[in-house]
Amino acid sequence: MLPKNINDWIVSNPRPINRYGKEYKKIINNLFSSCSKQHLKDYMITSLESEKVLIEMGINPNTAFYEYYVAFISTDSSENEEVDLLYDLDEIYEDYKQPFHADNYPNITDRYLRISSIEGEGSYFYDKKTDAVYDVDWGDMDDFMAGKLKPIFTSFYAFLEWYYSEEG
Repeated sequence: MLPKNINDWIVSNPRPINRYGKEYKKIINNLFSSCSKQHLKDYMITSLESEKVLIEMGINPNTAFYEYYVAFISTDSSENEEVDLLYDLDEIYEDYKQPFHADNYPNITDRYLRISSIEGEGSYFYDKKTDAVYDVDWGDMDDFMAGKLKPIFTSFYAFLEWYYSEEG
């Protein structure tokens, strides 16, 4: 289950189940202005494509993280400004396959997924085992990987509530 405000937004902007029909065409039209044809071919647009990737990354289907990324697709960030900071599933998957921190922490994706950019000299990380979310500065990566940092939220659901609130 997702927070109501997020669920309402997703209901009005659904990720299509497959690559046919009006929902798919609407998303393609919105994405076309910012993506090449090759990128669109590789972009995870449907919920079935998203489910496959989430399972591959080891995400529990009974979590808000799974539910959010199966349903959510960012097609126009100007509609929802806070979406810009969180990665789309495509970006999370790219970092899963080739982690930014792999040189120093080669097994980081066994447990953690980076869910935001590194532009603010840190990133949000999702803990696949506990469903917690961490805000990790670059200088704190050793402590984070050693289990010395506390999560900012003990669940992805709580993180979403905060992130999409006035405070986030």
